[in-house]
Amino acid sequence: MQIEDWPSAKTRPALYRELKQLDLIENLAELEAFGFTVIPPDKVGDADFHARVLATAHRVACERKDCADSNALAKSFREGQELLRFVLWDDPLFERLVLNPAALGLVQWLVGTDCVLSLANIWVKGQGKARTAIHADWAQFDMPTMAVETYGANFNYLVTDYAKEEGGLCFVPGSHLWRRWPSSEESEYWAEHAHPVEAEAGSMIIWGDHTWHGSYAKTTPGLRMMVLGMYNRQHMQTQEAYRETATNEALARNPLRFTRLMNVYNAMPWGKTQGGPRPGAPQGYLSLFDTTPAGEAVSVRPDTDYHNYDKAAGEAVKAGMSSAAISFPDMYKGKG
Repeated sequence: MQIEDWPSAKTRPALYRELKQLDLIENLAELEAFGFTVIPPDKVGDADFHARVLATAHRVACERKDCADSNALAKSFREGQELLRFVLWDDPLFERLVLNPAALGLVQWLVGTDCVLSLANIWVKGQGKARTAIHADWAQFDMPTMAVETYGANFNYLVTDYAKEEGGLCFVPGSHLWRRWPSSEESEYWAEHAHPVEAEAGSMIIWGDHTWHGSYAKTTPGLRMMVLGMYNRQHMQTQEAYRETATNEALARNPLRFTRLMNVYNAMPWGKTQGGPRPGAPQGYLSLFDTTPAGEAVSVRPDTDYHNYDKAAGEAVKAGMSSAAISFPDMYKGKG
């Protein structure tokens, strides 16, 4: 079938074509059918890239925990695990990781091409009994059932090999279709009956916030490590403060997709003067293959006095809202 830029499908045709170029259609089918998929290392990056992520993740973890080397780090994590939060700015390599075309392409299929980055962490687990209970990442705790669409999606970049005995992830295939959290009894049952992921270092696991998953205890010596990225739809509160901490230098050295992930051009929140889209906001579909640095074309949000009322701006807003009918953006214009 010829995939055209049908307005009713918004940005999905462009994204689908690029996923096909990346040879990820089978992974896309697995996401739809089972709720998770594993991207092999050769589709994630080359050997040099994987070696750099390995070295960088270990270095940052050692710095955070004040350990001289990975051996000391492993000793400090006996019988323990920890999410090392907010690592994006610890090394520019993590910026490349959250922009990885294979992972970001599948994530965007789940949560939209205008999604924003919610968190970037390193997860370290040592030998011991620590494990993660079966759960879903759905964070709308006041909604007893889940929306049809996912609101959040994850990648796990495996710094070390994953297997059951290595404390790797496990999934309940098809659970994304149930659209609810597991009960405590179900969580206990699936802890022993879920499907363990076996994958080599450099792989990336992708899933949405509907899918039930957990992890096993690590029974072997050493560390289980991964880099975690989570993305949300724009209306959600991010778990980490990227909009507030992104710099012009970070935006300049990355493609426009990164600016969108940082959400710095979102008009909200408003103060006394009603906001609006900032001039220069990235528009339309942004290709997964575009690696051109944005340079000075974009910038972080200027300082705003939310208590000041701009009378001239208010008059302009009043004029726009005084027509016979208030217009809203056309949902079929392919907004990115």
